[in-house]
Amino acid sequence: MSAPEPLASDASIATMVEQFASLLPEQAPLHTFVHHNTLHAFEHLPFDTAVVAAGKVFGTQPYQSEPAFAEHLHTGRILSSDIVEVVDADLNDQQDPPTSLLPTLSHRNFRINRLLNLFEVPRGNTLEWQLQETSLLTKTHALVDATRRRELHALADRHHADLPHKARLPALLKALWSLIADTDPAESTASRAAVVRRRDQLLAIGLDDVDKLVHPLLIRLTAAFLDQGVASWRMPERDRGFLYAVRQLYGHRIASPQRWTNGLAAELRRQQLANLDAETTAQQALQRLGIDRSNWPEYIRATLLSLRGWAGMMRQFETRPDRAPVLPLPARLLDFLAVQLTLDAFAATAELRNNFGAQSSWDVLDALPQGSQQASREHAFEAFVMAQITGVDIDALSKPGACSDWLTAVRSFDSLERRRLLHRAYERRLRVKLLDGIAAHSDSPNQQAPTATVQAVFCIDDRECSTRRHLEEVMPDAETFGYAGFFGVAMAWQGLGEIQSRPLCPVNVTPEHYVTERALKPKEEATWREARRRRGLATKALAHGSRQVTGGGLLSTFLGWWSVIPMVGRCLFPRATAKVLTRIVDPERQQPITRLVLERTSSERDRSGRKVGYSIEEMTDVVESMLRTIALTQSFCDFVLIVGHGSSSENNPHEAAYDCGATGGGRGGPNARAFAAMANHPTVRKQLLERGITVPASTWFVGCYHNTCDDSMTWFDEDLMPEQCQPALEPIKQTLASACTLDAHERCRRFESAPHDDDPAKALRHAEGRSVDIAQPRPECGHATNAYAIVGRRSRTRGLFLDRRAFLVSYDPTTDPDGKLLERLLLAVVPVGAGINLEYYFSYVDPAGYGAGSKLPHNITGLIGVMDGHSSDLRTGLPWQMVEIHEPVRLLTVVEADVAVLTRLLKANPGIETFVRNEWIQLVAWSPTDARLWEYRNDSFQVYEPESRLLPTASSSSSFHRNDIDHLGCASIVSPRIRQTDVAVGEG
Repeated sequence: MSAPEPLASDASIATMVEQFASLLPEQAPLHTFVHHNTLHAFEHLPFDTAVVAAGKVFGTQPYQSEPAFAEHLHTGRILSSDIVEVVDADLNDQQDPPTSLLPTLSHRNFRINRLLNLFEVPRGNTLEWQLQETSLLTKTHALVDATRRRELHALADRHHADLPHKARLPALLKALWSLIADTDPAESTASRAAVVRRRDQLLAIGLDDVDKLVHPLLIRLTAAFLDQGVASWRMPERDRGFLYAVRQLYGHRIASPQRWTNGLAAELRRQQLANLDAETTAQQALQRLGIDRSNWPEYIRATLLSLRGWAGMMRQFETRPDRAPVLPLPARLLDFLAVQLTLDAFAATAELRNNFGAQSSWDVLDALPQGSQQASREHAFEAFVMAQITGVDIDALSKPGACSDWLTAVRSFDSLERRRLLHRAYERRLRVKLLDGIAAHSDSPNQQAPTATVQAVFCIDDRECSTRRHLEEVMPDAETFGYAGFFGVAMAWQGLGEIQSRPLCPVNVTPEHYVTERALKPKEEATWREARRRRGLATKALAHGSRQVTGGGLLSTFLGWWSVIPMVGRCLFPRATAKVLTRIVDPERQQPITRLVLERTSSERDRSGRKVGYSIEEMTDVVESMLRTIALTQSFCDFVLIVGHGSSSENNPHEAAYDCGATGGGRGGPNARAFAAMANHPTVRKQLLERGITVPASTWFVGCYHNTCDDSMTWFDEDLMPEQCQPALEPIKQTLASACTLDAHERCRRFESAPHDDDPAKALRHAEGRSVDIAQPRPECGHATNAYAIVGRRSRTRGLFLDRRAFLVSYDPTTDPDGKLLERLLLAVVPVGAGINLEYYFSYVDPAGYGAGSKLPHNITGLIGVMDGHSSDLRTGLPWQMVEIHEPVRLLTVVEADVAVLTRLLKANPGIETFVRNEWIQLVAWSPTDARLWEYRNDSFQVYEPESRLLPTASSSSSFHRNDIDHLGCASIVSPRIRQTDVAVGEG
């Protein structure tokens, strides 16, 4: 099965392109990198079906490899009890589960044995050589245990008593192999199946791969067309579209060094003179390639997927021009296809002509032999080994039909099926750890501070999970909340000095409001802008000059030595060098004081038609929505912190991937600043009062920004704060800085080059150094290890160590009896959290197919993406350095709500219901009144029974993690206000 659904035979090429576009990556340009489900086109299928179907389309892996799972079994990451549970559950889910396999072995026990004994099966010629040249058939396998080995020796003694003792077991094993090998017929596999693409057909007969000829040229053309200012020369006529620009550029009568392009210029001129549109051009290319009309859909799909990174970026510029870093372009995927098919036709025709004569037609290829046949005995060898390992009665295998049944069982339980169940066991162990931890923590005394003196609203981001925990530890009277990091302010933002606006909101939201900032003193802004302009022009001149023959030589001669000094400093002493360079470039930190253009006083709109600013009514709606959702409608503290987040690092193409997903891959500082300004607006306060929310006059909302890479804090609009409030804010700022220092200490345990001691200040300095180190491939952990989303009251998880793995979403079911607030939350949390989680999953299980591979050979092209070296497909997904410590599991979403409420919400929202029913996430209901938990399985909620209610305790997070580099389970961090003897203590 594959996606999308088959097309009608008479569908137009444009219709085919529109449908196959869903298979392309939806990755935006680098500066707006947003996490999303890599297999978004397959969400209508159950997860296990989808990953297999996608694997067939993209040639990718659905799960971790068997050797990886074998290592998890060895280390205890997967327990034998997990294997038993998933096998039993899988057999129970089958409508007609198999029972007896052989008299002494059931299908259940066979599967359990096979999953607990993972071994490598040699393939093809390797197997044949080992069968002939090694002792593979005369010695028991290494996984055969001592008991089973004694049984085999006893059986050998009975069957071959006439042979010397040493020869008996080899004789038994050879007889077993003969029985199995003779029963299992050799599989016939054609070396070349039915081919659709001519490039595959040419490759099959030993000629040059057409893609090797076409792709380098097509990559250069596409990169030049989409370039956002890196190239010294712009591609001519690109404002009229890709197809037109290529015709203009390559339609001149200029001899090409590549023979296969001979005649291409004439063809492009012919197309231009005939004014052929993209669809007609593609149709003529397909006809020239000799592709049968019935095969057009498959051929077009394969063509687009052959360079899916570039094709996907072309599609992004077509459908989301607002994401262009600098300049939106008239990109069309149909144009891209027309150019690629035209080039394919010329390359394939040239290969055919060069190898079979000038008058050759495609019939020459179609008449060639289809390939040889090769025998495979891999299943027979697997059955041979399993017969040794399991308790199967070898004598029973010789009975009529028994050996055939044995081979069928082995063949049906293939690697894909084994990995499916192993993955479920892998997820089960992590699920048990969390749910048991939640159940045990619920038995502990309430961790909520009795009276809060400061309240802080963080993004739901999993990295803020630990920041909130540390803040609550160092400041027990702090109350923290989690809300999507755009804080309901869905705006197009243009900061001071930025050349264009960018959306700061979830990717599925189109902002209707435009917000910018202006300097408090216009003269200061003009001076600052002029200084930036001059630095920019100088930098551009140096960059362009260094790439020219004469200029590059002169600049290297006179300035080369000076550039060595900061480069060496950035590598050896990155933190100190960054501070020195900052003082040199901007010695007085001269950026002017600014104000947001937030309140709309007229019907003015920006050039994209968006409203400039918010009306008072709209601002009130934004503030009310968030306060009601997080249940902060009374008992306000004097300070309510709104903490946006993002990440900054040097020489990191995927920097935006570390930013806030709720702001569409942007930084949440402007959103936090805007929300605070709205909440402090006197008229908004009056309207909130009319709506039943009383915010005291003494309460001040403070916008701030947390850099999760160097754990620094930036505070906004402090000069607007009432003077009497400012002194009281200083100790809060220092406390939050302490929490960030402890957070850096906890993060640094994951970095091998970080100091692994008990000094948080040293860890903070190391984190600061990583953020400005140009040679650092791992500036921060990002979302690596994300595994959970918990929607509920913080009082129920406060003090629970979750190892920085949870998206924490504030929600109080006692204030939402009809579930309306929860419905809105799930509609936002599920896409954002699942998008992050699934992109990390797929980038880990197949780093080359779904991920971007290693970032070390990456080069930025056109400010839109990265390539390997100087020419490759655009690499999509995440680099290995971002995911290498990740555990690829589906997001376990725990929602504090009654089962009846959740069931009703799922039925009312088919999109979420399908997503949950198809198991793209795992859903658990958590009773609002007690510790009971229900897992959503088989379209219903089923009671979860904890394996253990023992939970380790610690006096602080640092005393629990102790710089352990591995993943940790849950623990209860005992508040200083709660005696440890009051908490149930157990072993983790």
